[in-house]
Amino acid sequence: MLRTVTGMGIGRRCGMKLGWAISGLWCMAALAAEPSTLSVYSVEYPPLVLKGEGGKLSGIATEAVAQALQLAGLSARMPEIPWKRAQMQVQQDADSCLTPFTRSPEREKMYRWVGLVMESKQSLFINTHHPVVLNSLDDAKGKRVVVLLGSSLAEYLKKNNIGYSVRPTPEEAERELAAGVADIWAVHDVVANYTIKQVGTPTDSIREALQVQTTSIYLACSPKMSDATALRLSRAFQQLRESGKLEKIIAKYLK
Repeated sequence: MLRTVTGMGIGRRCGMKLGWAISGLWCMAALAAEPSTLSVYSVEYPPLVLKGEGGKLSGIATEAVAQALQLAGLSARMPEIPWKRAQMQVQQDADSCLTPFTRSPEREKMYRWVGLVMESKQSLFINTHHPVVLNSLDDAKGKRVVVLLGSSLAEYLKKNNIGYSVRPTPEEAERELAAGVADIWAVHDVVANYTIKQVGTPTDSIREALQVQTTSIYLACSPKMSDATALRLSRAFQQLRESGKLEKIIAKYLK
């Protein structure tokens, strides 16, 4: 169960270093600057974020963030708004974050990258029954490419002048590739492999044809988030990695 920060550690430090009157004012300001509840936005992106019955969320990123929040003494609400809108909202709202969110040069200064969830490859997948030759990214030009709406891979394709169509879910993109409606599916390899397995498409029908780049998937927060809150979250993720708990979460969904 997630809990709310009490701020007792801050209070003790204040009392030791400052006079009582000044200390009290400083502590009140410090506690006010550190929220107990964050808004965490997510998008369904199996196996990083899965949505079950009643809207219940699970997945690698969901569990990792929940445990990090608990270690940091924070709780979260999970508002449901369109993914592109959520990305803009987090840039403005100091007490908000996004996950799963891929770190990229274009996004670097727009967010605070507080917690690494996992590393993954972004790749181009093809239908083996309608093969497309992909020796380089340029070979995707003129092909029917599908990609998740609001993804960093969509930004990457646009930057490299590759035309594409966006789809709201990985399942829809996979379905179009399997049916021959799309020629190429641009997606994280871990997401493609999980989705193919879950929907029951024969594993020899779709294959990874070209690795585009290796990426890092994060809990990314507002650039306006306080240093203290960002540090607490960063340390919580570090603790998850060092304890081996994060590795166990990842293995649970990739087995």
